[in-house]
Formats: sequence, C-alpha cells, structure tokens
Amino acid sequence: MTCEKSFKGKTIVEGRAEGKAITSNMPLSFWGGFDPSEGKVIDRYHDLYDVDVKGKIMVLPEGRGSCTGSVVLLEAILSENGPNGIILKAADEIITLGGIVADEIFTEGIPVVVLDDEDFSHLINAEYINISDNDVTVHFMEGDQDD
Repeated sequence: MTCEKSFKGKTIVEGRAEGKAITSNMPLSFWGGFDPSEGKVIDRYHDLYDVDVKGKIMVLPEGRGSCTGSVVLLEAILSENGPNGIILKAADEIITLGGIVADEIFTEGIPVVVLDDEDFSHLINAEYINISDNDVTVHFMEGDQDD
C-alpha cells in the first residue's frame, strides 16, 4: 500500500513528468559522473553508481562541478537517456542550464524544481514522484515517509 504527500517547490524549468524516484543526499557532477549515452551514473564514489536514471525522477541536493555538466545533461535529454525530471534542494546553475537549453532551444525540456530543506528531506524514501510545474506529489510505501 502506498501513501502520498504533496509539496510546493520553486519551478526552475516548467513541465510535467513522473517516474520512479532515484534519490541521493550526495551532489552529482554530470561531467565525469554521468554517461549520457547510457543514462547511468558512472561516478564510482557516488551512492547512485551504476544506477540507470533514464525515465526516472532524480532527487539530488545539488550538482557538483564543471560547467560542462549542463552539456552532458542536455545530451542525455536529447538522446532520451536522461531523467524525466530533477528535484533539487538548492538551485544549481549547471544542472538548470542543461534543462533550460533543452526546453528553450529544442523544446525537449524536463522539469527542474527546487524544494526547501525540510520538504526535500521527505523525499529520500520516495518510491514514485509526479511533477507538475511547482507541484511535487511523492508516493511512499506505507510507513516509509518522514512526518
């Protein structure tokens, strides 16, 4: 049985998406830490190492590192190997830029939403997430949600 909770976030890139939740409390560098041709995290030191994020909702505190990470995310989105959406705890210019360029230039964007610290902390045990602009609905297995 599942429960759900809804949160209001700050929309960085508008859109609607849903998918299985892939969550981490570790920042991720898309440049060198993510393979856009496979849709997998390749940073051996990241807790999502070897996880396929294609078609899922990524929950990350923020990005880490190189400005070329936005190009890596863009490449993943355009090749349909990227996540369906991204939820962050802190606005991240690098991740956001990849989503904005995909949306504005190629009309292939994915929603990017920022939640405050308290709301973000509830998502670590999420099973499935729906994003509709700034509305984030999180589905949990019974007993897994933080109250």
